[in-house]
Order: sequence, then structure tokens, then C-alpha cells
Amino acid sequence: MNSARMIFKYWLKSRKFFILEFIFLLFSTICYTLTPIFIGRMVGVLDPYLPVSANITGVLFNFFMVLLFALLRYFFNRLARLKGAEVSSRAVYHLRDDISNAIYRQTFSYFDKTETGQLISRATSDIEETQQIFGMGLTLGLQSTLQISGITFGFFIFSFDLSFILLVAIFISFMLSYYIAKKLKPIFLETRDSFGDLTNTIRENIVGTQVVRMFSTQNKELQKFKKNNDRFYKASVNSVKYNSLYMPSIYIVMGFLMISTLFIGGSRFINGTLNLDTIIILLSYVAALGFPLMVLGQIMLVYIQADAALTRVRDVLNSSPDIKDVPDAIPITKMKGEIEFNNISFGYTQDHRILKNISFTVPAGKKLAILGTTGSGKSTIINLIPRFYEANEGTIKIDKRDIRKYILKDLRKNIGIVSQETFLFNKSIAENISYGKDNASKEEIIEAAKIADLHDFIITLPKKYDSIVGERGTRLSGGQKQRLSIARALLIKPKILILDDSTSSVDVETEYNIQQALTRIMKGITSIIITQRISTIRGADYIIILDRGRVVGYGTHDELISSNVLYKQIYETLYQKQKSKIKIEEIE
Repeated sequence: MNSARMIFKYWLKSRKFFILEFIFLLFSTICYTLTPIFIGRMVGVLDPYLPVSANITGVLFNFFMVLLFALLRYFFNRLARLKGAEVSSRAVYHLRDDISNAIYRQTFSYFDKTETGQLISRATSDIEETQQIFGMGLTLGLQSTLQISGITFGFFIFSFDLSFILLVAIFISFMLSYYIAKKLKPIFLETRDSFGDLTNTIRENIVGTQVVRMFSTQNKELQKFKKNNDRFYKASVNSVKYNSLYMPSIYIVMGFLMISTLFIGGSRFINGTLNLDTIIILLSYVAALGFPLMVLGQIMLVYIQADAALTRVRDVLNSSPDIKDVPDAIPITKMKGEIEFNNISFGYTQDHRILKNISFTVPAGKKLAILGTTGSGKSTIINLIPRFYEANEGTIKIDKRDIRKYILKDLRKNIGIVSQETFLFNKSIAENISYGKDNASKEEIIEAAKIADLHDFIITLPKKYDSIVGERGTRLSGGQKQRLSIARALLIKPKILILDDSTSSVDVETEYNIQQALTRIMKGITSIIITQRISTIRGADYIIILDRGRVVGYGTHDELISSNVLYKQIYETLYQKQKSKIKIEEIE
């Protein structure tokens, strides 16, 4: 779909108002086209052989007709603008809605390869850039087209021969618009891309402000910003260079048309083949043609500017998610939680596999601990279970059924995830805990907070559960954020619970309390835990050892400690680091 079809598609979202606007503009154009006729007749009615009173009467009649048509034009134009505002506002509203939905439906792989700043720019400033074409473009574009058509029709009626000059002038204007628009299109695209890079630079500096200040690289970041800002500035200036050519050129064309009409019309008047009032009517048409020609040319430039923005917006709208429901997907009425990996291979890129032929089974209600060296694919495994990514080879089954056969929304509703990098919304503690469950009761929220060992802290706050956590949870410590994230996952009462090193930021006593509470509530829940804590590893029903994307060990702690060299090395290393913590837990 090109930009023109896209614009009309969104205009027609308000078809009723669009048609009404067209009708009002049509009536306005009729008035606009008839006005020069009465201007010419003000001269044409003058007759030296008639009494002065008769001449005055004729002039006044035509004058009042001109005034009447001016008032009618004002009336119809106002109605058209009101309907046009409705059409344009709804068009932008639907476009914003569509791009938001398009972003929300994308999979993790899309965000891996698309810069956040570029997405923000497309969803905000690029949409803002289209408002002129949806608003002014519709009303003035339709109005100018109808006016040019009406004036051309009038020229043909009053002087068929002179209409040829008019058509030449209109053709030159359109070709000039086309030439300038063609030159401006790549410049406007560069403007939008450079603005997206500028937005991304600002976003990175805000999000990474702690790192920037830690390494004192403010000057380096300012230089990066200046580079992107200069690029945006140069593109903007280049666009003005071409844009400024149009208006002076139209003045030259209009001047040529006016002189030609006067010269040819005057010659024919002298020869007696053309009346004076007809010449005045034609000159009035020429004067009336200036405004729609200028506007239409500007609309063409506005369209090219909007086209650059809409091209970037379409990239998002046309992006199809890699992961979606299959046509025969079934709902999940009740999940037991058995997980089975069969020869799973996966890579974030086609030429590099992170996981290679992974196979294991976790019976329903059992606890699986995943251990491995850095980069061995631990987090990747848990990202495949809720279908954040799709395996390249093999199948993953839950309750003996391929997870691709389940409705995606149902699958994820039954899986609770606490990731290592906790994200919190700038809302209250209660709203963050209940994020995954609509209409959660206060009792459920408190119970989840108690299990996560967070309740005692919350009640010390002035607003308690209504306390705002700040953007990304900045008003909480790392451990408090992790515990809140655990409470959020527990509130939905998942059948499968995934913990990705979720207690790494809490102290030993807090971790012990959380583990004890989790042990009570995790009966009947299948849990997968990525951890470096000895106590958690020993408490797991099964343990998987990963090395370079392959399973090199699977079994219980007792089985692996006696038969698997890598597990023994990892376990002994962790034991030496956590000796004091283990003793505390044993005392507890």
C-alpha cells in the first residue's frame, strides 16, 4: 500500500463526514466559480445610452450577487472545515491506534533488531508529521482541485481559445510541483531517520544516565548527540532550499498567464471579437486561479513530507509477528504443567545456534534447576517455554501437546516469570503486583507480597500499598524490586513458575524466607529455576547442566555429584563462595 492509498483509507474511516465535506466544498466551489461572472457583469451592464439610475441598479445588483456568493462561500467553507476537522482527527486517532497495536503484537525478535528510539519516533513525531496532510491536505486539497476544475470549465465557456494558455500554466505548475517533490522525497526521509536517531540517542542517555556519569563520558555523549543533531539540521535546511522554489515560480507562471490573457484578450477586444466584460471575467478567473495553484503545490510538498513519515510508519504496520496462533489453536482449560523438550535447537540468528539438540522432561509439579557456564543458554531455554521465541528445530510440549497448538494468550496466562532484570511501572505497589490479574482483591495482593517477604516493608511506607514505585522502580532497592516481581508472578497462580536468578539481589535471610514460602505454595506447581544458590540447587527434584548450548548432565543432586565432572566443579566452586551462607541456612 502506497502513502496515497493509506491516506484515503484513514480518511474514509469517517466516510459520512468525508462525503459531507466534499458536498460543502462543491457548493463553495460553485460560488467561487460564479463570482467572476458577476464581477465582469458589473462592467458589462454599463450602457451610455441608458439612464444613470439604470446603470447604478445593474452595478448594485451584480455587486450584491458578488457579496452574496462571498457569504455563501464563507458558510460552506466553515461547514467543510468542521467536517474536515472531524475526518482528520479521526484519521490520526485510528493511525495512532493501529501503530500502537502493531507494536504491541510484535515478538521479542522484532525488538532485538529495532532501535527503541526509532520506534518511539515513528509512533510519535512521524504520526505528528502526518497531521497536516490529514487535516489541511484534505480540506484545502479537495477545495483547490474543485476550484481549478471550476475555473478551467469557466475559461472553456467564455473563451475556448484562451483556455489553452490556462492549461499550459496549470501543466507547468504541476510539473514544477512534481520536480520539487521528487527532489524533496529522499531529503524528507533523511530528516525523519535522523530525527529517529536523535530520539534514540536521548533515550539511551536518559536510561543509561548512571553509566554515563560513572565513566564521566558526558562529553562523548554530547558529541554523539551533536552529530545526530547536525545531520537533522542539514536535512531540514536542504528541504527548505527546494521548498522555497515553488512560490516564486508560481508568481512567474501567474504573471505570464495574466499578461497573455490581457494581450490576447485586448487584441480581440480591439478587433471586436471579445467583449470587455468577458475580458474582466477571464482576468478574474486568472486572479482566482492563483490561490488554488499555490495551495495545491504546497499540498504536494506536504504530501511528500507525510509520505516520508508514513513510509516509516508502514514499516511497523506491515511487520508481521514471527509468533502467532495457528488456525486450529485450542484454549487451555486446565494445565497440569509437564514440560518436555525434544531435540530443541535455537539461535537468535540463523548462522549461530545457542541451543543444540536439547532434550529433557520435567514432570508436572516438580522443580528443575538449570546450571551452566556463562553463555550456555540458560535464559534462552526459559524464553522458549512461553514462546517469546520460536525454536528453529524440535518441539516443546506441555501436557503432551506441542505448545504451538495452544492459544498463545492462554499459554502465557498459565506461566509466571520472574526475570533477572526486573521492570516495574511508574504506578503504585498494588498496581504493579496485580498487573497480571484484572480485579485482583486486596487480600490476594497482600498474600502475594507476604510470600515474597515484602509485606513488612510495604506497611512501613506512608501510603503503604498505594505508594508509587517511581519510573522503572527507582524508589525501591534491587532486592525490593525483585521481591515485588516475585509477588507479581505469584498473584496469577501459575501452573508453571520460572525464576531466572530471581533472588540474586536479596540477602541470605530474605532469600531463606522467600524459599520457605515458595516451598509451601509451589506444591503442584512446575517450577524452573536458574540459580547460583547451593540451597536452591540441592532442593531441586532435577538438575540440568548446560555447556555451550548442550545438555551435559541431567539428574538429581546425588546422581550428578558422583557422576558428572562439570557439575561437581560448578558445585564445589559455588560451595566455596557460599560457605558462610550455607552454614546460616543450616542453623535456621
